[in-house]
Amino acid sequence: MRIFDNIVAIEPHPLIHIEDIDLLVISDLHLGFELVSAEHGIFIPRTQFDNIKRMIEDGRKKSKASRILILGDIKHEFSETSYHEYREVSLLLEYLKKCFNEILMVKGNHDTFIIRITRRFGIEIYDEYREGAYFFLHGHREKNLNEIKEKIIILGHEHPSVALFTDLGIKEKMKIFLYGDFDDKKIIVMPAASYFAEGSDINILPVEELISPILRKVDIDRFKAIGIIENDRYLELPEIKKLRRYG
Repeated sequence: MRIFDNIVAIEPHPLIHIEDIDLLVISDLHLGFELVSAEHGIFIPRTQFDNIKRMIEDGRKKSKASRILILGDIKHEFSETSYHEYREVSLLLEYLKKCFNEILMVKGNHDTFIIRITRRFGIEIYDEYREGAYFFLHGHREKNLNEIKEKIIILGHEHPSVALFTDLGIKEKMKIFLYGDFDDKKIIVMPAASYFAEGSDINILPVEELISPILRKVDIDRFKAIGIIENDRYLELPEIKKLRRYG
């Protein structure tokens, strides 16, 4: 599904392909989540790594992309990287090196100590990345959008979702691509690749409670959304202000 002119979402995944610079983009993988949960006494089947790998492979085949950008939070644990987390990230990067000609990484707030892994693979990490008309950042820090010269801004961090309600009042949570205009720029907020990333129900939360300080400065109600029905298809949604009627 086409979001903007050269940006296509790869159905039914939280991936985009930017055609004019041949770049596949994925955000917020949070590898190691199950292991961190187990350390806190919550045991979850370790399926996320394989799911993300399959997702990327399907996205690569459909888009034929030769390059990939990870838009922050490849790992989950804030503190020093554990052995298991180190292994999962290393295995993913080994796989990506075989499949893509270039791997780019933007550092997220969870990506502490990540350079210990990436330097083994010769992968450079950026706080922000610019290419052509595109500006990439994770989105956890303050940023003056008016100072960005590029016309398309792509970020993660928020894990955007919407809450939809049935006639019986049962709440259903759906991950979304969030996109819209800010002055003369266009913004895309990437959904989390991690299955376990809860996400912000942006049609319920007040603007001041959004996670990303960047999104608190834009008119989210005028943005649109593409919902992701897991392992199935996309659902085109209206402006957020219309979805607020159901929140």
